[in-house]
Amino acid sequence: MKVEKVGRKWIVKRDGKGWIYNKTFPTKWKAEVAVEVFKTGGRVSDYWKKQREFLDSRPLKIPYKALNKVEAALDEINRLKPTCDEIEEYGKQAEYGEVTRPDNLGYFPPKLHDSWGLKKGGRVHIDVGCRGVHLMLDQYNAFVFIDFIKQKRGK
Repeated sequence: MKVEKVGRKWIVKRDGKGWIYNKTFPTKWKAEVAVEVFKTGGRVSDYWKKQREFLDSRPLKIPYKALNKVEAALDEINRLKPTCDEIEEYGKQAEYGEVTRPDNLGYFPPKLHDSWGLKKGGRVHIDVGCRGVHLMLDQYNAFVFIDFIKQKRGK
């Protein structure tokens, strides 16, 4: 069995009978997965199952640029040590960044949270909160928060 490209599709060169010779594949790797399944006596449904398993096992793309920016912002925020008053005031006036009002009214320190690829709309961001205000600061508004703190402190 040999995988060949014909036009814009991939096919398995015919040298016998079976479902694999009647199909075309949009990518080479899908054709190769089909050959692997066919050689072990698998059916088309087995091919689809194996294809899904292959897709689920691939690592997600990592947003390196955003991650680097957020890590730099996190270092700066940790250095500034924002107070509960600053967090609460920013949360009240921020156009973006406050996501929830958690039940926990205590202070929780800034920490990196990466929801990229784990949920729809997920991204790399910093979680910080106090007095029921929970800020989610991404690569853009983290620096707005830093500027807010510096301006408030007169730096």
